[in-house]
Amino acid sequence: MKKLIITLFIIGSFHASAQDFNERIAIPLSSPKEKGKLEVGLVRGDIKVESYSGTEVIIEAQANTGEDCDSCDSKHKDKNKDKSVPAGMKRISTSPIELSASEDNNRIEIETNSWKKPINLTIKVPSNFDLDVSTVHGTVTVAGVNGTHEISAVHGALSLTDMSGSIVSNTVHGDIIVNFLKVTPDEPMSFVTLHGNVDVTFPSNIKARAKMRSDQGEIYTDFVMTVDRSKPEVKSTGKEYKVSINSWVFGEINGGGPEYTFKNMHGDIIIREK
Repeated sequence: MKKLIITLFIIGSFHASAQDFNERIAIPLSSPKEKGKLEVGLVRGDIKVESYSGTEVIIEAQANTGEDCDSCDSKHKDKNKDKSVPAGMKRISTSPIELSASEDNNRIEIETNSWKKPINLTIKVPSNFDLDVSTVHGTVTVAGVNGTHEISAVHGALSLTDMSGSIVSNTVHGDIIVNFLKVTPDEPMSFVTLHGNVDVTFPSNIKARAKMRSDQGEIYTDFVMTVDRSKPEVKSTGKEYKVSINSWVFGEINGGGPEYTFKNMHGDIIIREK
């Protein structure tokens, strides 16, 4: 198989009077007719991934020289912002965008300097693509991608629409909203947040075993489920006898199948039938 490695490094265009910096690059795939994989992680910034009918991966990066993250620690603030200008000097603005993208046998890896300044990414991929996408301070939005996906955030919501395949998703502060067109049979999935709602819509013909827990919220579904609460767990060593009870609820959908985990602490869990 032909192997193609492309590495690009961007230092954004200079705009003397503008605060917004935008860059756009296109990465060709070694095997355009085969499945690819996207790997990207940000510290600060939103990620939007959407499918399209092309055969390249198109990356659009946006940053703002005056943008600071109010929710981030003070150590991440722009240290040059309040510096005085030496007498007789003028400040020359530089782009906040530093981004490298590499391609190796349909695997696209993107790295940025988002720890310095928030960088928002909009990425277009062919519809048949696996995703490994994460951000710390930001949201993740994905539309119309078919594959095996791992999607996460810390301070931000996940919104995934018209998805196909399987998803493992988690965040800490934010909702997880997912809409499936179809799922991969026999693949387990997970939807976990700490502070937020979990709202997932599945095709009506899925076969799954739902594992559900909301510590301070409610669980709702319009699927016909055979529901069973977890039974007390008993452990005995001969010297010690221990009984533990937890709040997991299990539900069989269409006779059961792979395990789908739904969990949060503050918020509701909603499992919808399309």
